[in-house]
Amino acid sequence: MAVGLLSAISAVFYGCTISILALTATFARTPARRLDARRTLAVLIPGRTPVRHPADPTG
Repeated sequence: MAVGLLSAISAVFYGCTISILALTATFARTPARRLDARRTLAVLIPGRTPVRHPADPTG
């Protein structure tokens, strides 16, 4: 039972993290903050390609 509870807690924590990053990637005021949130989402969500932005100096 402890393993199931720990798994459920970690799933909720992961879901909240993804939700907060998605909201940040959409509604952040600065382009740099939006880009950082999108890059973090690309790392956390399997199969998602990194975001390229024309104004990004690192390409």
